[in-house]
Amino acid sequence: MIPWMLLSRSVLSVSLAGLLGCSQLTTDAPATYTYRLPDQLEDGWSVASLQSQQINPKPIEQLTDMITTEQYRNIHSLLIIKNGKLVYENYFGGYTQTVPENIYSATKSIASALVGIAVDKRFIKSVDEKVVDYFPQDSFPNLTLAKKQMTIRDLLTMRSGLECNDDDPQSPGSEGKMYQSPDWIRYTLGLPMATNSGTTSAYCTGGVAILGGIIQQASGKTVDEFAQQYLWGPLMIKPVRWDRMPTGQVNTSGRLFIRPRDMAKIGQLFLNKGQWKGQQLISADWINKSTRNQVLLRGQEYGYLWWRRSFTVDEKSYPAYYASGNGGHYIVVIPGENLVMVSTAGNLNSGLTAQIFGMIRFGILPAL
Repeated sequence: MIPWMLLSRSVLSVSLAGLLGCSQLTTDAPATYTYRLPDQLEDGWSVASLQSQQINPKPIEQLTDMITTEQYRNIHSLLIIKNGKLVYENYFGGYTQTVPENIYSATKSIASALVGIAVDKRFIKSVDEKVVDYFPQDSFPNLTLAKKQMTIRDLLTMRSGLECNDDDPQSPGSEGKMYQSPDWIRYTLGLPMATNSGTTSAYCTGGVAILGGIIQQASGKTVDEFAQQYLWGPLMIKPVRWDRMPTGQVNTSGRLFIRPRDMAKIGQLFLNKGQWKGQQLISADWINKSTRNQVLLRGQEYGYLWWRRSFTVDEKSYPAYYASGNGGHYIVVIPGENLVMVSTAGNLNSGLTAQIFGMIRFGILPAL
């Protein structure tokens, strides 16, 4: 039996079917899917064959068969980008390249990109600026000296110190309780402090909603206007659909609808240290800070709203960072292999959420 870790929600998890299927992935197994080149569209992507990028098609074909036969369950899409070329693109279960999907908390990693752009353009002077400086004082019903010390960096690293922990349903700031309030930002800002900010990590969706409010206050633009001007437009990303908070503001903490091809552009942008088609959209300094280890969160390395982990194949380690959304929505970057992978899936609140890690470990990396 292949060893797997079983973790909840957007962390590692697989089913027994996934376990058995992965143990059967060998280059000797017959494949019924035959590889074909991705479509060349006018969307900014250049396509190339797997073979041209020194990728063996056979393990990829077998992986595709495992998806179509539901050994990996409820997968909607899988894309592979190697050396900046889209080399594999497939959709399953009726999904197509034109369908934007709700990527849930993978939106948070895109929020990190938007904060980085705001810092680069000096709308935000520093991530060490105090959160309280961006909102009216009446937004803080429990304003204490400790809360006054909370910084933008603390929100980016899930160390706000607020009584906000999505992993604890009883937490006053859990996302379920926040969703019931008429103003998510004000609700979260009004939470009591559990600890001093910058000391303890806890997964807090409300903190990322606050970041959207900071971008709006700092730039004088709504988040969707800001994103369109500085990110979506240059990346030729369309259409997207933001979730809205009850106040009408953009929800930067989750539920962005975006197409898998466009998710891959975010991964490639980060892999390229903030460059796209020769244009520097985000500084390399921000990319480095976002994707290096800043804290431990849920027992995993975490940067500025990006997760980190490594894959091991034949005793070789492949360090990676990734955006993760409930249900199986992932952007995974392996810098050492110049590799970006995207997967979307329909496994909301399921132990099957993180099947992409099995697909990478047992299907994609062995093909390199």
